[in-house]
Amino acid sequence: MAIISPARAAFLKFEIENGDARRRKVALQDLSHRYRRGEKLNAQGKNSFEKTINGIVLSDGDPKVVRWCLNALARLGTRQGSSRYVAAAMKLYEEEPEIVAAAVAALSHMYRGSLEAVPELSVVDPSIRILAAMQTTDVRKLDLSGLSIDIDKSDKEVLKLALLVVGLNRDIQNLLHPRHSNGAIVRQLGQHDDPIVRQYSVWSVMENARLSLADLGIPFDTIESQPTNVQAKLLQLAAERENNLKARHQIIHDGTFYASHEARIGLAKGLVRTYYEGLEDLTISWYDVEENPDVLALVAEHFARFSDDCSPYFEKAIEIVEADPKLTERVLLGAEGKELYGKIKRLDRTSGMGDLFGKPADLNEMFQKSNELLKKAPPLKVLFLAANPLNEGRLKIDQEASDLKEQLALVRDAKIAINVEHAWAIRTDQLQREVLNAKPEVLHFSGHGDTGMLIFEDPSGNSVEVAGAAIAGFIELMPTIKCVVLNACFSDSVSKLVAPHVDAVIGCDVSIGDTAAILFTRAFYRALAHGQSVRKSFDLAKNDLALNGQEKEAQKYTIISAG
Repeated sequence: MAIISPARAAFLKFEIENGDARRRKVALQDLSHRYRRGEKLNAQGKNSFEKTINGIVLSDGDPKVVRWCLNALARLGTRQGSSRYVAAAMKLYEEEPEIVAAAVAALSHMYRGSLEAVPELSVVDPSIRILAAMQTTDVRKLDLSGLSIDIDKSDKEVLKLALLVVGLNRDIQNLLHPRHSNGAIVRQLGQHDDPIVRQYSVWSVMENARLSLADLGIPFDTIESQPTNVQAKLLQLAAERENNLKARHQIIHDGTFYASHEARIGLAKGLVRTYYEGLEDLTISWYDVEENPDVLALVAEHFARFSDDCSPYFEKAIEIVEADPKLTERVLLGAEGKELYGKIKRLDRTSGMGDLFGKPADLNEMFQKSNELLKKAPPLKVLFLAANPLNEGRLKIDQEASDLKEQLALVRDAKIAINVEHAWAIRTDQLQREVLNAKPEVLHFSGHGDTGMLIFEDPSGNSVEVAGAAIAGFIELMPTIKCVVLNACFSDSVSKLVAPHVDAVIGCDVSIGDTAAILFTRAFYRALAHGQSVRKSFDLAKNDLALNGQEKEAQKYTIISAG
């Protein structure tokens, strides 16, 4: 039994938790496929995935996502942890045969084939109940007496389930006909009127090692005339298993020009684990003209996977990482165990899933969302320093702090928890103590400033000027600080002194008004909470000022970023 690598598990978890419906479905498909091939999550990862999928299966409104959640739970779900969620989903989607069947397969897995122990299954059609259970349960534990399939008369849902059972290699011989092999019937169903049945027949050949291309009921030279769903499966199958390299090469060449992105995605999936000498002549030129991001990601992973076998792939993968850092994680996934992996790590580049400050990270960290395996991002610690000396003009710092707290509380589905700790009326003799105690990643100063200095308080509450060089020297000694926000007038000059010691620093080049300071603070941290980078959060904060009639004030804010 192989363990799914931490990097791959992290990638899949990120996609399931943060992707749109299509990305969730694809990740769940990949997870299910890996389990069928004998790969497993480690115990901690399995528990984490199960909890996540349980939460999605009843909350996601996309039936395809729900079905693939159930398919995944049919592989890794437990009776105690998931059975009630599966039963609830089956009840919620009782009019959706594919979801009902996926739920039956999951429950049969959890109850080890004891279908009579699950009262919810009593209302399911016997043929569907048995066929679905066969996907995850040893047929010797099932009562097959109620199973009857007539390919000329059976409902298409029964035929699809039967093809699933065959494809999963869980079938018994002559399942579909007493006198004909399953392969012969799969070939016949490749000509079925329903395009989904035809798609499942191709999938059966692709998945079941006991079936060959001779069992395929759709000739490859008819691919272009098929519906897009069938095209996708045929292109994937041809790329993986067509033995005639000349014919395979021609099919791949033609497939790269198909108008349907669904078909091209199928082709790209077939190439992820496929390479032969000369293939690079097609794939590299295809990549350079392809526009669909899903296709690009799959082909980039293909390049990385075979980078040891093909030097042009090695160079192309480096080029991709340099041109589009968002694809770095896909390249690294394909490059695991290859020379390319170390090369990319030395490039000092990150993917779009890097940390907030754009620093290089290990592959796991690109998707990791907490100290608990693949859960939520660790909280971002912010130390809010407030100085409002009695002998200076009064600032609405308390309103700025109160508004920030309120705005963070209103963030829906926060990607990152922002933990703000305040140090009020901050004195020069308190500065080191507060920073050492808080160990912040973001140091925020709100108060007065002037060219080359910030204004703190003395024990009597009056102003004390602190040179920017002293501030910069202190921050250099504080390695936890990654970002500094100086929400003070004329603080741009101090920003320039601080910049060499942090990943990003924000300041103001002239005087800034109270209203603008409040609006900027709320918008900046709100964006961080939504998982935006420091640079993007800065831009969103300036845009928020402009949207609220503060465009001139927005132009006063500056950022110096290493990312």
